[in-house]
This record gives sequence, C-alpha cells and structure tokens, in this order.
Amino acid sequence: MKNSFRKPALLAAATALLALPLLAHDAWVDPLGGPVYQVFYGHKIPEAYPAAKVTTLQVLDAQQHFLAYTRQPTAKGLSIKPTGKPVLFVLDFDNGYWTKTPQDKESRNVRLTTEPAGAGGVGSHPLKFSKTVLSWQPWMFKPVGQRFEFVPEAFTGALQAGQSFKVRLLLDGQPVANAMVENNSNEEGPRTDASGEVTVTLVKGINRLANDLDINQLADPDATRLSLTAALVFVAE
Repeated sequence: MKNSFRKPALLAAATALLALPLLAHDAWVDPLGGPVYQVFYGHKIPEAYPAAKVTTLQVLDAQQHFLAYTRQPTAKGLSIKPTGKPVLFVLDFDNGYWTKTPQDKESRNVRLTTEPAGAGGVGSHPLKFSKTVLSWQPWMFKPVGQRFEFVPEAFTGALQAGQSFKVRLLLDGQPVANAMVENNSNEEGPRTDASGEVTVTLVKGINRLANDLDINQLADPDATRLSLTAALVFVAE
C-alpha cells in the first residue's frame, strides 16, 4: 500500500534507505461504539498502544460544532466518551520514531540520533490521520484540514454493500496521484488518478479506506522519512 514522494534534493538520502517494515497500520475510532468509543490502532486486527500517541482528537456534531469529551487510558489504548451526539471523529496519531541499522532484524522504537555516528541507520516517523463518520452530513464532502486526508464525493441515500464510492486523496490540500487505496487492510485496491480521485466498492459493515505515503526528508535528524497514513472509516449496510 506504500507510495512515496521524492524531491530532487532528497534523492541522495533516498538511496541510503534500508528496508523498514511496510506495515499498513492505521489509527481510527470504532464507528460501532457508543456512548464510549474505542480508539483502535493496528493492521488487520487492533493492537495495544500508549494512549499518549493520540495527539489530537476532534469530535463534531451534525452542525459541525465541537463536542467536549473525556479521555480514558486503557490497557489497550484509549477510550473516549463524548457529550452530545457525535457524527464525526477527526484523529491524529503519532507513532513515534523508529530506527533500523544494518545490524537490526527489525526496526526499534528509538530516534535515529541515539545511534552511534556512522552506524548507517535509517529512521521513520509514522503519523496517522483518520476520519470516522457515524452519520453523513453535507459539510463532510469538503476537506477538514488534516495534512493527509480522504475527501468523499457527495452522495445521497444510505451507503450499501456493493455500491461504488468515490473519494479524493489530498496531501497538504493537493491531490495525490497513483496511490493505492485499500479497504480494511486487504492490501489491494484501485489507484487514484491524476486528480487524486478513486472509486472503491463498499463492503457490508465497516469500511476502512486507507493509504500510506512515504516522504523522504533531510530536515529531521531523527528520521530519514515521514510515513503518513490517511484513513476514512464508516459503515455500509
């Protein structure tokens, strides 16, 4: 599910990258919760994580007003209890820094600058962005302002399994082309066109559309690349 952006000034750093694990992990709010909702993190199945990794969470009602909520850390991560009636959760999740040297079999959850000089390590900083929709509203067909996000095309009526569903993938407000969009971590799916648009086929129950994007960088001494994930989560009948 990975695709990557490479700027000319970053090509030298790109050639030095070691193979970091391409785990398509997402972070999202369970759309089947309520009145307490669980924040999930994982690939095909949820995994435990520190609640502090949920860095930003916005809960909105049908009028696009922000709702207050309480956070409750759990053994598996974080649960939240909103006031009022939520229709959308907007989530940012910071998975920290991961480093791998030629001597490592797996990446380690440490910053690249903790390695000895000349160790030849590479680092990744995974950031997850997701939107979970409980009840569709017209204003959801526009960007909410996340750095990396799916924006659905307007539709009417209830979503049904087998239905075609069009979304646009944006990075910093600009379309992302040739990005594979998977559903529920199935590791396959159609690719976006030059305008960032793609049409997917919905499944019954939870649909979790996602894409991973790697951006090679020089600005952060602790990571040779940013690993961004966008997800859009909702239910089809």
